[in-house]
Amino acid sequence: MRNQRLFLCMTVLLAVVLAAGCSRNRQMTKAEKDQMETISAKIAKAEKMDAKECAPVEYAYALAERDDALHEATEPWEDPPKYVGKHFASANKAADDLLAKTTPCWEAKQVKAAPPPPMPVVVPPPPPMAPAATILADPKYVYEGKCTTLTWSTQNATSAEIDQGIGGVGLSGTKEVCPKETMKYTITATNPGGPAKAVVEVPVFHRTTLYINFAFNKADIRKADIPELQKAVDFVKRYPDTKVAVVGYTDSTGPEEYNQKLSERRANAVKKYLLDSGHVKADQITAEGRGEADPIADNKTKEGRAKNRRVEIQERGQ
Repeated sequence: MRNQRLFLCMTVLLAVVLAAGCSRNRQMTKAEKDQMETISAKIAKAEKMDAKECAPVEYAYALAERDDALHEATEPWEDPPKYVGKHFASANKAADDLLAKTTPCWEAKQVKAAPPPPMPVVVPPPPPMAPAATILADPKYVYEGKCTTLTWSTQNATSAEIDQGIGGVGLSGTKEVCPKETMKYTITATNPGGPAKAVVEVPVFHRTTLYINFAFNKADIRKADIPELQKAVDFVKRYPDTKVAVVGYTDSTGPEEYNQKLSERRANAVKKYLLDSGHVKADQITAEGRGEADPIADNKTKEGRAKNRRVEIQERGQ
């Protein structure tokens, strides 16, 4: 019984001793902890730079060396510094080698491709110069049944046309036209830059004869006939190139030779009035007398003779 108790006590004592020995791991010094943090920081830095892809072998080796150093540093060696220092140095070198392999791989990935060269600046050609056109008529106006000549020219044009049924024309040229009524002719010159227009108006006049009547055996202009004379003046003012013919007449009373001279005096009286207006030039007007010729009414009646005592002002155009 005593032996059993003694065996039990020895067994418990041995268990306590063994338990105490197994749980007595070595504590790392502060310097060793600092080294371990440095090694772990290097490995963590490499991990952020894709160490697993850039340096898989070095990465696995660095992890193994670090874990081995940690293990050795916590073992209860009889001479810890000798063994621990060796393992820490190996783990630190493995971490440095890992960074040396990972860093250039990572940096190469960070190099951005050079941007493509800028697109060449395409300068559009300047727009074509705008066309221009002119058109004139000579004579500027006509009487019914007469013609005028259109003359035109263009600049910077590729085509041209004139309305009023004329159609396409050359870029410059002439064409005779005979309008029956006052007409506007428009030329349109075009090029890729657009159109340009020019217009000329050709007035068409129907021949008009103005009548100035006189008292018996007189060549004096009556006050009542001034408005009719002013019509002739106004016409010449508006169309200064016009020509005017003044023809004097008498009735059949009296000798023919006397009546001829009387008709001439009447014509010259009207001519003088027109010249004195300042708007009719001498080379624009002619005057003649025709005596008893060309009656417009019956000389056998008083009324007829009054009508025949006259001057006709005829607008003859240019």
